[in-house]
Formats: sequence, C-alpha cells, structure tokens
Amino acid sequence: MTQRVDGEAILHLLAQNEQEVAKVYRHIAEDAKMGDIYFENMAKDEDNHHKAYMKLAEQAKADGGWVVDADEYDFFRLRLERSLLAKPEELLEKAKKIRDKMEMFELAERIERETVEIVRELQDIIPRFAPEELKIIEREEKAHLKKVTERIRDNMLNVRGM
Repeated sequence: MTQRVDGEAILHLLAQNEQEVAKVYRHIAEDAKMGDIYFENMAKDEDNHHKAYMKLAEQAKADGGWVVDADEYDFFRLRLERSLLAKPEELLEKAKKIRDKMEMFELAERIERETVEIVRELQDIIPRFAPEELKIIEREEKAHLKKVTERIRDNMLNVRGM
C-alpha cells in the first residue's frame, strides 16, 4: 500500500537538524577544555548540508509530495521520532551541559550515527529523489562518524596510557 507524504516537511526537519548540529559543533570548537578545530570544520559541512536540504525541500514542494510505501514510511517516521534528530532544538542545550570530553565525543558520535541511518532510510523510501545529493550528504556524514569514532578510540587509548 502506498501513501502520499510531505517531502518538504521531512527535508525542512532534516535541514533544521543540520543547523542545530552546526551550533553544537561550534560550541565544542569554542570550548576551551574541549575545543577542537575539527569540530569547526564539521560545523561548516553541516551548514552546507542545511543549504542542500533546503534546496531539496523546494524541489520536494514542487513535486507535490512523495508517493511511498506506507510500511516503509511508518518505519522511517518512527525511527526519526525516536532519534536525537526529532528535537534538534534541544541538541545545543544538551551539549552545553556536558563537561567531559569523552561525553562530547559520544554525543557527536550518536548524532552522526543517527544522521547516517536517517539519510540511508530516506534514500530507501524515495530512491529516485535526489540520489546524488543524498549520497554526497551520506558520504560526508560517514566521514564525520569515522573521525569522531577515531577520536573516541584515541581518547580511550590516552586515558589508559597506551
């Protein structure tokens, strides 16, 4: 069974998420104890993703919505609602409460992991909509996830004195 969904609204939510994640990464980059230039670079990438999603939202609006498999869309919607991405406006407040570098890396890892999963699931439900643009975003988010995961590993090795 298929249903028509508002692709513009989905993409606006993802764009808002990218905007808020950029704020989180800038907060990390500016924090004296946890500051890391890499997070400023990630913030710039998130700014670019925000612009890309806004452009795609206009395209989705012009398309008049997407016809998708109802079960796949229900899974996507439920997955999105249960993720950090559902309430992007809360991400910065969450980051401001963190005082430990490892917790900050773990928050960034969760953000990136969930973003990769959501982008993949979006590609699954709308495979013909902007495949190149979504693939680029996915590749960049995976690079962020890899870098953050490496930082977690390195931090753990340093703590253990290895």
